Amino acid sequence: MRPWRFIAFWTFFSCACAPEDPPPQAQGDHLYAQGLEAFNTGKWGLALGYFQRATQLMPDHVQTRLRLGELYLRLGHRETGAQLYAGLPAQVLESPEARLLQARITAAEGRPLQARQLAAAVLQEQPQSIDARLLLTQLALQANATMDLQAARTLCQEALEQLPSHYEARTMLLKAALRLGEFRRALEIGEDFLARYPDDRLTYLQMGTAAVWLHDLPRAIPLLRRAVDLSLQFHRDRLKALWLLKVAYDEQGGYPPDLPDDHLFRAFPSPPPPAGAPRFTDIAPQVGVAKVDRGRGSAWLDFDQDGDLDLFSVGIRAVHALYRNEGEGRFEEVTAAQGLADPRGGWGASCADYDNDGDPDLYVTRDGWEGAAPNSLYRNEGGHFVDVAPQAGADDSSSSFTAAWADIDLDGYLDLYVANGVVGDGGINKLLHNQRDGSFRDVAPQAGVAHAGRSVGTAFGDYDGDGDPDLYVVDISQANRLYQNQGKGLFAEVTRQAGVSFPIEGDFVALFLDYDNDGQLDLFVTIMSAFEDVLDNMVSGKAVEPNRPFLYHNNGDGTFSDLTLHAGLAHSVGAMGAGVGDINNDGFPDLYLGNGGPEMYRLEPNLLFLNQRDGTFVDITPFAGVGNLGKGHGVTFADFDQDGDQDLYAGLGGHYDGDVWPNSLYRNEGTRGHYLEVELEGKKSNRDGIGARVSLYAGKRQVHAELASGFGFGSSNPLSLHLGLGDHRRADRLTVRWPSGTQQTWKNLPADHTIRLSEGKDEYLVVR
Repeated sequence: MRPWRFIAFWTFFSCACAPEDPPPQAQGDHLYAQGLEAFNTGKWGLALGYFQRATQLMPDHVQTRLRLGELYLRLGHRETGAQLYAGLPAQVLESPEARLLQARITAAEGRPLQARQLAAAVLQEQPQSIDARLLLTQLALQANATMDLQAARTLCQEALEQLPSHYEARTMLLKAALRLGEFRRALEIGEDFLARYPDDRLTYLQMGTAAVWLHDLPRAIPLLRRAVDLSLQFHRDRLKALWLLKVAYDEQGGYPPDLPDDHLFRAFPSPPPPAGAPRFTDIAPQVGVAKVDRGRGSAWLDFDQDGDLDLFSVGIRAVHALYRNEGEGRFEEVTAAQGLADPRGGWGASCADYDNDGDPDLYVTRDGWEGAAPNSLYRNEGGHFVDVAPQAGADDSSSSFTAAWADIDLDGYLDLYVANGVVGDGGINKLLHNQRDGSFRDVAPQAGVAHAGRSVGTAFGDYDGDGDPDLYVVDISQANRLYQNQGKGLFAEVTRQAGVSFPIEGDFVALFLDYDNDGQLDLFVTIMSAFEDVLDNMVSGKAVEPNRPFLYHNNGDGTFSDLTLHAGLAHSVGAMGAGVGDINNDGFPDLYLGNGGPEMYRLEPNLLFLNQRDGTFVDITPFAGVGNLGKGHGVTFADFDQDGDQDLYAGLGGHYDGDVWPNSLYRNEGTRGHYLEVELEGKKSNRDGIGARVSLYAGKRQVHAELASGFGFGSSNPLSLHLGLGDHRRADRLTVRWPSGTQQTWKNLPADHTIRLSEGKDEYLVVR
């Protein structure tokens, strides 16, 4: 046979005998099945590729589009997932799969309660639906209003009975055990998991976390070292494992000398502390205030009028704690005896004399994340407290987070602003106007401050210096709000003009302070950055923009400038709480950040920043000894032992049942600076003098401060002003501008004393 004839014959034979490519439908079905297998075993990147190719071959295949939409949502691409849902045929929208995708979109939009309702309806109709069961599990594991860890565990177990190899169901079962504090059970679940998925890096991380919580370091360290080795291609997961490994070694006294370099967490070097920086000692266990209650807000007050500061603190689903200061550094818990043994617990805790009867009252907010519950207004009746919120009209139950006090219309009585809606339930913020008869009326709509969003933090401060309190509101999911008081209790929103919208997502609390003592209130807003961003910041020394706090400097013309970077505060941190005090008596306010986040492996130190008096701050946390790894919330400063320097109280604890820490009371071990403690007694103004602006002059030193209550994590420093004098032994002059508009000046005041100034009186009283 001639060659050309052979070639022609072979070509014909090959074409005739070669198998035909499968039709697009068959290829698409095969890709969909491969994608589903990858999805169920946790290989989401691989699953995404399969589903995308299947969609190209079968553009009208509804199941593939639904899975692809779900996967986009799980990978954080909310808009893409929502677009896929919007493009579904109308006849498909009532299918169980489409309704579950709608539920996922609803959850991603910050409406978990509605998402749970949608998913529960599908499960009721389809009792064998693994997808509905797992979506409900995800919602039950989240730190929001749908949290139910026991239900999450049960749902996971039911899913695994149907599909024992399901990767996500096993992952969530391990998470549920961790969050419940069942650390030994978590290790058992992890061992079983590794039998099926032997090199799963996240399981090693979670098991290492459980062992760290158990302080089982011989077990934790190998698990975490293995997590590090398995995460070489996953930078951020590797940082988590390296950080936890450092925490474990620190508990043993530090890294061993023979540890390989690739197992070291290399933090960016911090500058040395300045000379004279104070140190602190946690004395909470010795003095009896180390309560374990997943601590939240706190307030310092002299509830029994005996001349020393007592402590009130609240926690999640735990009885409040009222500690009477017995002097000589001792406290006695008197909660039940004084009528405050309320088992509902609380979030924010602030104090103010709302009825002007001369003794401090208390307000406690309750957050919808722990189930709906009304807020409490505890009226002080001679040292005994009675909850009068229902009859006073102050028992708002719209998932309140924090609340702040101010006399918005300068009528001499304190009003209350309550931040609501954090769980996405549509709760509207309330402005409770004091009716001067022991009751309040919500005037937020008329006043122009009825913000409907997911409000978390709130603070009052007269930033424009016109004599009436302005209002800042932090929303966790959208731009924040600055409301300028227009007089007569009316407000105008001026956020954009003032330039104080940021941060946009994840921001938490706020406070006003005059950090540079120029006589104008500046604004500090915190954010709970992702832990991955926090760790990146620790390594690089730079924030992951824009996930950082914002320090807004008041320009004096109604606008603010973001000077966070210049001030040395541009760090990605998980600041859920913040407090302000003067720890070294130099007259300049310092900042303490209560850090953390919901994850059980997130052991992030709280941070103390010392004001350098030149517009900058320096982190002195390790030197000062206040870098607690407990999840920080309410932060308050007070000179509880009357030794002339401010001490620090921190409410600690996470969102989950297993994330518990004792609260800390850090005693300031001394500073060289002098001080003047100023108590105010209003006459025309509210009794506490909240909102009063105080200016102190000593030589060339100027100190400016405004009395506030309910800032940061809805907490309260003492209702007095601690003014640092540095090396000056007297104050040459002190001026008070009272909320009523009255201005008074006192001269030649002695340092290192507490004095009381009464509105309209020329004399001052030396209290101690």
